[in-house]
Amino acid sequence: MSNFAKNYSSLHLDNIFGSFRLWLKLVLLAAVFLVSCAPVRPPAPTLAPVSAGELLQLLRTQGQRFQTLQGTVSVKMTRDGERHSVKQVLLLQRPDMFRAEVLGPFGQPVMTVASADDRLSAFIPGEARFYSGPATSENLYRLVRLPLEVKQLVQFVFCDVPLLPESSGEVTIRDGFYLINRQSADGRRQELRFDEQRRLRQVRYFSNQNELLLASYDDLRDEDGLPLSLRLKLPADDMEVELVWRDVRSNGEILSSRFHLAPPPGAQVLALP
Repeated sequence: MSNFAKNYSSLHLDNIFGSFRLWLKLVLLAAVFLVSCAPVRPPAPTLAPVSAGELLQLLRTQGQRFQTLQGTVSVKMTRDGERHSVKQVLLLQRPDMFRAEVLGPFGQPVMTVASADDRLSAFIPGEARFYSGPATSENLYRLVRLPLEVKQLVQFVFCDVPLLPESSGEVTIRDGFYLINRQSADGRRQELRFDEQRRLRQVRYFSNQNELLLASYDDLRDEDGLPLSLRLKLPADDMEVELVWRDVRSNGEILSSRFHLAPPPGAQVLALP
């Protein structure tokens, strides 16, 4: 082999190894840069010890903050894979008074539903039909797609959730939340989840290990802790409902007459089952 050939081969190898070393340095620098720029997951907050009794008493106190609510609410319902969405002007008052004005696409009321004294009434102006009957969960769902009895709905919206009577419960800490599991003698179980400010964020109800209901709270208002978003999930019915408040006012006076409807002249009166 000529000196030229030998020198060229040596130069070619030197270039290859030199390029490889440069490439390796660039790869290492890029890896260091990517690691340094990767988002750092914030650590879970350190929670101070608290007893189940303290959390439950605080929950009862917080649950009594609201006597009335009124505002516009967006209701999104999913059942058996089908999705529906509607806007309502909603008025609620303890313990079981309810009024919803279901709005059409241009903001006009297309149906008004009211409940008081265990009676549920509805008027559909476009059909001149007036409905009246018992305030059952079936009738409320039939009219406004809310799957609870009025009193239960008021409790969950007001974050005043039903508690199992005479049940045990200990506090554990998981993923930055306080968790209480409460078990009653008849096989019912309740799981409550509180955030670092000891506000209820989720409650689940079970019967013999079957989940009956999940309620979760988000977007809590700073001034009074009102949850502006409530999600209800009923696994046995393959149903999920989300309520999101807009322009909501709490503890304002609502005339009792707003929760009672009478059939207008000329309306066809029909009975709810």
